[in-house]
Amino acid sequence: MIFHGNELTYGLVISFWLFGAGIGSFWGRKFSEEKLYLPFLILALYFPVSIYLLRFLPGLLGYKVGEVFTFSLLLAETAFLLFPIYLNFGIIFALGQKKFSNLSENVLKGITRPYIFDSVGDLIGGIFFSYIFVSFLSPAKNLFLVSTLFLLPVAILKGKKFIPLILIFLVIFLFSDFTNSMKKTYEKLYSGFKVEYITETKYGRYMEIRKDNLNSLFSNGILSYTYPDKTTSEYIHLPLLLSPGKEKEILYLGLAGPGEIKELSKYENFTVVHPDADFQKILEKHIDNKTLKNINFIASDPRLFLKKTNKKFDAIFLGIGDPLSISSNRFYTLEFCKLLSEKLNDEGIVTFSISSGENYLNETTLDYNSLIFWTYRFKFSHYFVIPGYNSRYIFSNAPIAYEEKRIKEELKNLNLQYLDEYIIRSSLPTFRIKEFEKRLSDNFIGFNTDKKPRAFLLSLLHYLEKYSRAAGFMKLVFKAPFSLIFLFLPIPIIFRKTRFRVSLIGAIAIAISYSCILSLQIIYGNVYHLVGLITGLFMFGVGIGTFLSEKIKLQEKLKIPFIMLAILSFFLYLIIEMESPIFFVFLFIPFISFSCGTAIGWTYTNAGTILKDKEGKDDTAPRVYALDLIGGGIGALLFSFLLLPAFGIIPTILLLVGICLLGYLFA
Repeated sequence: MIFHGNELTYGLVISFWLFGAGIGSFWGRKFSEEKLYLPFLILALYFPVSIYLLRFLPGLLGYKVGEVFTFSLLLAETAFLLFPIYLNFGIIFALGQKKFSNLSENVLKGITRPYIFDSVGDLIGGIFFSYIFVSFLSPAKNLFLVSTLFLLPVAILKGKKFIPLILIFLVIFLFSDFTNSMKKTYEKLYSGFKVEYITETKYGRYMEIRKDNLNSLFSNGILSYTYPDKTTSEYIHLPLLLSPGKEKEILYLGLAGPGEIKELSKYENFTVVHPDADFQKILEKHIDNKTLKNINFIASDPRLFLKKTNKKFDAIFLGIGDPLSISSNRFYTLEFCKLLSEKLNDEGIVTFSISSGENYLNETTLDYNSLIFWTYRFKFSHYFVIPGYNSRYIFSNAPIAYEEKRIKEELKNLNLQYLDEYIIRSSLPTFRIKEFEKRLSDNFIGFNTDKKPRAFLLSLLHYLEKYSRAAGFMKLVFKAPFSLIFLFLPIPIIFRKTRFRVSLIGAIAIAISYSCILSLQIIYGNVYHLVGLITGLFMFGVGIGTFLSEKIKLQEKLKIPFIMLAILSFFLYLIIEMESPIFFVFLFIPFISFSCGTAIGWTYTNAGTILKDKEGKDDTAPRVYALDLIGGGIGALLFSFLLLPAFGIIPTILLLVGICLLGYLFA
């Protein structure tokens, strides 16, 4: 739950995937190819069990609904529930390669063709499961579809006796009511709560629970809102009551609760922008048709919506929450502040709430709040901060002030039940506000940007300090001196053997592909459904590179992959730095990931041939595959938990360019 939905999670998972597949490939070369059916059978039975345990393990361990669990539990889940799956992937490759080599008369094709078929499958899986199956099937149905597919090779290799098992899985896939069974399981785990519904889309999982006439919506396990809560809902008016101008055009960016929407719909024109079109259906369960008619719902990424719209607004609410991912970090950067200032009327306001403290701010929380405060202050000349466990920030280019007479007049028109002039006065303690603003003003630590997402890292550290022992390690990483980056440059000069170069090329290629995903997150926001496509394209590139290596004269030294990766890294740097047309970026970034895979495919064949000529062993291909994947696993870990947090995306990409050039020159 701490790492939910952010890029560090992806780095951890992909690292375990590569390590597992690499170790499995190295280990699997010792088995007989007649055992090829066995890892498929293990996966068919183990895969659904592991994924279900991932869903329900927190509840089984005693965690309450919405409760944050530790980083150590995330590691344990990845190691014990996912790593065995990846291990079997590697075993399948090693045994498949051995079986194919025995069938093939051409030695080179015996090395290359299994990798080509593997990469084609990766691309097909990336497309079908990222775009087609996820749109028409629930995650649980996808789960049993995969398990059924695992059984097909078992039946092909071992005969008809496994067909009944396939039919059983198909019946489960076609006729089981997974959603209802999940609801019942959650209700048993979280006693006292009634699960109203569970809805899953490519943007996430929504679960609404009910207790004591209160409904709470959890988005990907994190509490989004509780309804009805009249007191909290009416506080949404407070920034507008302090605003210097009249509010006719109100814009809400992000996930708004039904109570907030009902209150803001009292103004003349109200627009809600959220990327998930299905979110409107969730709100319709709690909002009457008359209110819905006064609201303009738009399914779009909020930042892209602002870029495209020609309208200007009197008030913009950010319902993004803390920037716990690079996708949400985009709403707390200098680049976004510039965009906001262009879309606000002269006396318009922008307001948001982030985690903070009412009276005490430790170093991390102060730095986190100060960074966002100064980022917005750079573009807006006036501000007002209301301290609290979640502090409310209001920014404008016109003076913001508490004017009792004007507020009383506006309250008459709003017909509120709880929020009156006395509650407002008590909510704005002058001394605490001035002291809080002074602490923020005195603690300038720079600005947050798209390219160096410091708010993302500080907000993550803020949560880690509460819930995980990993906070100490992350603090050290954040404070790492920039000179540390130069320690990585001599690596290709010091370690020049073929085996190490295979691992190094794998690490660099994964880091570049990972950077492609982060770049799309910065530009497009929540594009997690594109991760499968980008990863599939990377692996398809591996197959294409392997196929081309059959046609091109191989080299004794691995020079070509280094210069290819250097050029691709530099192109990615240019894309991030320049104001690129959106469609161009959307096409070119996946192409970079595909090209990285091509470099890996060429390396696989070339290194396999070099080592086979030197050592004369028949198991060269799975060993090279293992070296490549283990290098990729190390690269994913270093990129996620050291280079990106410590130095940001631009210096890291330039470091990759430098390593690649040195690798080419000193091959």
